[in-house]
Amino acid sequence: MVALCGMARAQQLEPDYYIFPVKDVAGLYSSNFGEMRTNHFHSGIDIKTNGVEGKPVVATADGYISRIFQSPSGYGLALYVNHPNGTMTVYGHLQRFRSDIARYVYKERHRQKKHRVDLYLSAETFPVKQGDTIALSGNSGSSGGPHLHYEIRDLKNQKTLNIFAAGVIMPKDDIAPLIQKLHYVEVDSIGGVPRHSRITSYDLQHDGTLYTPVQTTPIKVGRKGYFIVEVSDRKNDTQNRYGVYHLEASVDGKTFYEYRNDGFTFDITRYCNSVAYYPLQRSSRNEVFRLAKEQGCIDRLYSKIVNRGVITTTEGERRTITITATDDCINTSTLEFEIIGKPDNECFHSTGITSTNIAYYNKQFNAIFEDVSVTIPSGALYESKEVEISRYTQPVKSSATRPQLSEAYVVGSKNIPLHKAMTLSFVAPATDVAARQVVIASVNNKQEMVYAGGKNQDGKVTLKTSSFGTYCLTCDTTAPTITPKFTDGADLSANKTVAFALKDDFTGVSSYSITIDGRWVAIDYARGVAAVSLVDEKIEGGTKHDITITVSDGCGNKSSWSGSFIR
Repeated sequence: MVALCGMARAQQLEPDYYIFPVKDVAGLYSSNFGEMRTNHFHSGIDIKTNGVEGKPVVATADGYISRIFQSPSGYGLALYVNHPNGTMTVYGHLQRFRSDIARYVYKERHRQKKHRVDLYLSAETFPVKQGDTIALSGNSGSSGGPHLHYEIRDLKNQKTLNIFAAGVIMPKDDIAPLIQKLHYVEVDSIGGVPRHSRITSYDLQHDGTLYTPVQTTPIKVGRKGYFIVEVSDRKNDTQNRYGVYHLEASVDGKTFYEYRNDGFTFDITRYCNSVAYYPLQRSSRNEVFRLAKEQGCIDRLYSKIVNRGVITTTEGERRTITITATDDCINTSTLEFEIIGKPDNECFHSTGITSTNIAYYNKQFNAIFEDVSVTIPSGALYESKEVEISRYTQPVKSSATRPQLSEAYVVGSKNIPLHKAMTLSFVAPATDVAARQVVIASVNNKQEMVYAGGKNQDGKVTLKTSSFGTYCLTCDTTAPTITPKFTDGADLSANKTVAFALKDDFTGVSSYSITIDGRWVAIDYARGVAAVSLVDEKIEGGTKHDITITVSDGCGNKSSWSGSFIR
């Protein structure tokens, strides 16, 4: 089978149409487009802001602000700008919006009485000209440090596009990708279930941009198998690692695998778990590409795929493999080596399936083991797998406030990714704890319970989760703690905000509200601190004000604090 669909090339971007999105920075980058992240491809570029917040962010082309987003997670404070050429630009992790935009958001938050808002606007509300300052750069949302996340999307389908590869922004880069390691896996199948040999790994050496295995003899391969390659990229003047733009592999001069990420729609972003060799990608600092397509993956991720990337050989047959890795500035490295077919008695052969728990990638899977049941929907697996369910044999760490309320069960393998969420159900325990306080926990490598979720209803505690692992029941009866970052009754006339540190020891802070003099106020919540702008809320000066905060966790345990301050 040959697939020639490709994950590219959508709208052709015009490099001269856009200007650089942030002022007063060095033009360095912490991430590029399409990097393989946990469960997603990176959808834009991350521009360094010299380690600080507050750099002016500008509209990169004429248009209008079509969407405003504010949340303590995700892109944090973000703006979306529509342009007449059919594209949208996205600016994420902002510190603050331009003053007129901020006033609009403030009014909408109060009108809706919501701290998090996602607002869609008409062209008349906030038209912008190229170069207009629209915000200041920041570190809001799920951000690990000050930077600007910047995207260009195709308005027709929200496909996010590769800014570097299209030449819209040209980073300084004359460094070719680094090909770090080569691996090989033999494959067989029985009853439609793929079986894999243990992975064999090969160290590499290089002379400039030409890589070869340290092993000088041909690599011995089985009748059928595929290669895995670990790669990373660098750019000038930074120590960051970046994703590779284009990967191509050929056997005897004929391309059998080609991957190129010019853009993608968000409905396919989770397929990165299949493009990667997931068992290694989970813990690698490199990108780990499986040079083969799994049964349940989609063709359009690949520019070309022949025989699903599986290479066949006969005993003694010699073949030449060439793998090229190209970055988004068209620097290229090449790996070349020979393979030789092993005798049949040295090849990997399936020995039969012992498990009755076969989950087919294109069928729903149901299983019950003791007090736990599992349902995996069709399309959740990238290939058919044996999914074992067993008791966890290690002691789980528990306490009087965090008891273990069920057996712990190992469900599947953490090395198997799920494309869709499975349903996990436990028989509800007999306990004096309120039903809403009984939840499902995952058990980590330190045998500690970590909140996973779940709802206790009709005699079952049920969770939808996109991860295999070890699970058990526990409960959360402890309310969040509230610590004011001021002394009760304090004079805050010199302060711009009033703030509280919020903490929950298990299920996490779920909701919060603050009233000042009985009036609802908007809260900015970030990294465990809930803050209210005394300026935006127009809190009267020279007066004592009563303040009350109420906080709930994921189980509905609630805390309140009341006090006062002078403004």
